[in-house]
Amino acid sequence: MPGLSFRLRFGLLGLVMPGLVILAACAAPPPAERGFRDLAAPFASTQRFAAERFLGEWVEVARFAAPGAEVPVARHLYRRATTGQIVADVTGAEGVTARRVFAVEGPGRLRPVSPAGETLWVLWVDEGFRTAVLGTPSGSAAFILDRSATPAPDRLRAAQEILQWYGYDMARLQRPL
Repeated sequence: MPGLSFRLRFGLLGLVMPGLVILAACAAPPPAERGFRDLAAPFASTQRFAAERFLGEWVEVARFAAPGAEVPVARHLYRRATTGQIVADVTGAEGVTARRVFAVEGPGRLRPVSPAGETLWVLWVDEGFRTAVLGTPSGSAAFILDRSATPAPDRLRAAQEILQWYGYDMARLQRPL
C-alpha cells in the first residue's frame, strides 16, 4: 500500500478485520458436546463404598437426560462374578437386559471390562446402602439408585445435593415415567 496515508491504511484495516474475524469464526470447529456436569466442580468417589454391601437389586429412580427425553424405569442387579469382578444386569421397561462387567478400581470406582466404556464412580451411598449416586468423571452420565422404587424423601434429597455439589445440571435430572 505505498502512497496511501497512515489514516487511510488504518481505516481499510478497520473495514477488513471484522470480515476476517467472522470468517475465522465460521471455520472454527463447533464446541465439544458438554456433559451433564461442570467439569470445574470437584469430583470424588465415596470412601464408604463396600462392594459386598453394594451387591444386589436396585431401582434407577432418577437419571440425567436431554430435555424431553424419555427415561424408562430400569432395574439393576449387581452380583459378584467368579473372577471377582462385578456383573451388572440392567433391565429396562421393555424387559431387555444389558450386561456389563466391571473391575473394582479403588473405593467406589467401577471400570467397565465388557463392554468397554468410561469408569463409573459411586459418588455417594447412604449408611444403610439403600440409596446410591453413580456418575462418570466426564459428566456424560449419572443416576440415582435405590433399593425401592420409591426412595425415602430425605435420602433422595441427599442424593440430589451430592449431584449438585459435583456440578451436575439439576434441571436435567429426570425421574422415570
